[in-house]
Amino acid sequence: TKNSLCSGCLSCVSTCSLRNERHSSPASSRIQVELDVLGGNNAITICRQCKDPDCVRACPVGAIYQDPDLQIWRVDYDKCIGCRECVSACRFSAMLFDPNGDRVIKCELCGASGEPACVSVCPPGALTLRVIER
Repeated sequence: TKNSLCSGCLSCVSTCSLRNERHSSPASSRIQVELDVLGGNNAITICRQCKDPDCVRACPVGAIYQDPDLQIWRVDYDKCIGCRECVSACRFSAMLFDPNGDRVIKCELCGASGEPACVSVCPPGALTLRVIER
């Protein structure tokens, strides 16, 4: 999604990879920012927690599941075979492959432990968490 509030500081990207992968790398972040250097209308890509996700239907081993307590889509790495079918299937380009961890990754809302880390570190307030009733 294009976001004119996003300053392109990438605080969200580094915070996400640090929190989830314990190292700072854009390739290991579950949120991606495509910088529009000249126009300042940066594009933010993150999992939308779809009601009927394409990634789930594409997974041949059922490794993407909805957490029954938190109601968020997660990856079961004990089941995932690394085929990347989910990455190809996601219409929002929000299922990613992390070459550092050699696995697929997606936003899991920081385990729904309150506000996701990326939201809390966004200086201009370009990121917000909206809960949509399903």
